[in-house]
Amino acid sequence: GMSPWVAGGPLAAALGSVRHKQTKRQSYRKSGSSFPAGQAVPNRSNIGVKALPAEYCEAGRVICKQRKFIAKNPNVTRKRHFKIYPGVNVKVMKSTSLQAACSGRVKMTHDVERDVMIMNILPEAREELLRDELWRYRTEHVTSLDENRLVCQLR
Repeated sequence: GMSPWVAGGPLAAALGSVRHKQTKRQSYRKSGSSFPAGQAVPNRSNIGVKALPAEYCEAGRVICKQRKFIAKNPNVTRKRHFKIYPGVNVKVMKSTSLQAACSGRVKMTHDVERDVMIMNILPEAREELLRDELWRYRTEHVTSLDENRLVCQLR
């Protein structure tokens, strides 16, 4: 008969090939972001705020790209793990990203009660942004969605 030391015996177990394929034990390349040339990872998700305050947006533009789920480890998300909430004239897409419902300029507000940022669009025509007008787009504190709506109406 066959020797138990080759087919399925202790010698084969030492080789790591008992009843299944041998798998490679070690990775061929270094892991992590230690690329010698400045080659970034091509499939990194480009997540975050896409339209800054006072920036003019056409209707339908994605103004904030975000995921449905918040990462369990906030350190890996490069400060992009905060959900931004929709405000006036902003639609939520299926991926929870935010989209401009009308053309206008972005205004952020901060909901003090929930401690979240809200993105709003102030509907206006595309024109030069004057220095005296910049105060309208500063980030203001609100305590409710009603106050947020009122602030956006006043601006």
